[in-house]
Amino acid sequence: MERKRIIAFLTDLRRVILKSLGAAVISGIVSFIYAKDIIKLLLKVTDLQVYYLSLPEVFFTTVELALYGGIFFAFPIIIYLIWHELKGTLGIRPIYGYLFVFFAVALFYGGSLFCYCFVLPSGTKFLLSYEGGAIRAMISVERFVLFCTAMIFAFGVTFEIPIIMMALAKIGIVKSRVLSKTRRYAILVVSIVAAVITPTPDVYNMMLLAVPMYILYEAGIVLMKIVEKKDIPEERPVQ
Repeated sequence: MERKRIIAFLTDLRRVILKSLGAAVISGIVSFIYAKDIIKLLLKVTDLQVYYLSLPEVFFTTVELALYGGIFFAFPIIIYLIWHELKGTLGIRPIYGYLFVFFAVALFYGGSLFCYCFVLPSGTKFLLSYEGGAIRAMISVERFVLFCTAMIFAFGVTFEIPIIMMALAKIGIVKSRVLSKTRRYAILVVSIVAAVITPTPDVYNMMLLAVPMYILYEAGIVLMKIVEKKDIPEERPVQ
């Protein structure tokens, strides 16, 4: 019985991967067509001027941006497929599945938008503050796109903390009471992760990620408690 369940899970997972790749390819083609417009949006928010240092650089940058865009814009479809194809194997009720899809997508794009609107402008401004005298910035378009996409993806994934914690609680790997007792270590880990992800060493930009991360961590603990409470079997009165 267990073997049949594992085979069914792997079959569903294979279907998820194939359909997700298809969605990412279609989204990537659209991103490739509008790659210049996407770069203009990134340049607008950062107020930078970029250059290409070799003839094929713009083309390869467009391809790289299309790859990132394919995953980024297909994210809602990928999340929906994960739930839709695995709901039978994992035994997830429809209402919880739709909530999972909604909040996973909302948090991912919320984190990405937060990075685009606040972190990228302040981060690039800080880094360019070292310019002066004989030192002038001559930023490659490829490096610029990689920097922006990596930051946006990092913030989007980081904002998924409550969903990840809730999933771990559902599986039974981690309990909310354990994480509640280790808040001091969580603050340390959040600070280290924020320092690594943010592009600048100043406290202001680090706090732009650290504060939302810790708030999301606390929200994740609350969600874990809700999940654990629902998983507790109700005691029936003895006849």
